Amino acid sequence: MRHEFVTRAATIVVGAGLMLGGCATKEDVERAQATADAAHQQAGAAMAAAQQAQQTANQALSTAQSAATTAQAAQAAAAQMGARHEEWKAKHRERRHHRHGSRG
Repeated sequence: MRHEFVTRAATIVVGAGLMLGGCATKEDVERAQATADAAHQQAGAAMAAAQQAQQTANQALSTAQSAATTAQAAQAAAAQMGARHEEWKAKHRERRHHRHGSRG
């Protein structure tokens, strides 16, 4: 909306300046309006592309956050399994030593 207003205002100012200066024809003003209209269309396309890029960036951020959460959960699970393995190894050593000690 704001961009359209600025574009139209610029066209009017340029067109009015040319007409007041006495060197603008109707075709000059129409050409200036067509140029302004084309610029407005390009600005609209650029805005749409920027919005799409923002959506893509938001999706990428969400995916990255989800991956980080999954990685943290996997790290916690691995640490827990490591602790359980160490407990198992300690119990297993204790049993082996106990058996060897009772034989002798």
